[in-house]
Amino acid sequence: MGVNIKTIIRYFLMVFVTLAFLFPVWNMISASFSSKLAVEEGRLLIPDGFLGNWERALSGSWAEGLINSLIITVTSVVFTLLISFPAAYVISRYHFMADKHIFFWFLATRMAPAAALVLPYLVIFRAVGLWDTIPGVVIAYFGFNIPLAVWLFTSFMSVIPKEIDNQAFIDGYSLWAYFRKIFIPLCMPAIGVVSFFTWFFSWSDMFFASVLTSFQAKPLNALLLVTLGRVGYGVEYGLASAAGVITIIPGLVLLYWAKTYLSKGFTFGRI
Repeated sequence: MGVNIKTIIRYFLMVFVTLAFLFPVWNMISASFSSKLAVEEGRLLIPDGFLGNWERALSGSWAEGLINSLIITVTSVVFTLLISFPAAYVISRYHFMADKHIFFWFLATRMAPAAALVLPYLVIFRAVGLWDTIPGVVIAYFGFNIPLAVWLFTSFMSVIPKEIDNQAFIDGYSLWAYFRKIFIPLCMPAIGVVSFFTWFFSWSDMFFASVLTSFQAKPLNALLLVTLGRVGYGVEYGLASAAGVITIIPGLVLLYWAKTYLSKGFTFGRI
């Protein structure tokens, strides 16, 4: 039986790509358990044993940053779904003046670079008292999450026949009963996709969070920029790695939950 050169090359490339992606993650995990000296508030600290960096990453200002990240991300996902779902339903089911232009505006807004919007947000939020607050960060994320969510929902809902709506109303369903028993279950793949992308942007963003917050509402990602690399001390790689691993865990959990919806969402509905 001859050796298939193409198969060997294919498996070699698969192993190489897998190792290339896993090596940084493995290096970060191993560095999080290091016992390298660290400095905090002018005091020299020695991580307490094997989990010293993890204990620091889960206490004090780091714990507050993690809680802020969770609150900001969950709030962004919930309110993005509540706002974008009915908006997409209206756009997909009814024709009105400038509906195509509004739909294009949603998509064009998502294409705008973050640097073009962060300065206006900063000026407005400082004027109205939303700077360095969790509601301010969530509102800033709405400008990017809602347009994308409406676009994804509309693309999916347009594939669902309108006859299903009419038949349900003829059978005596109210609008809420129709949504709860028929329409929302049909849209679960789209809800999974929108939830994933909204969570991904809100959880991993560092640019908006670092500019629009100072101390009270700073999430974990932005806290990495402020706390690490202080002048004269260098980068605390062990603490940074522990905090980095913590930021990965919720995304992996969400990805595991949404993997079925993601595959269906990308297969159906032109998402």
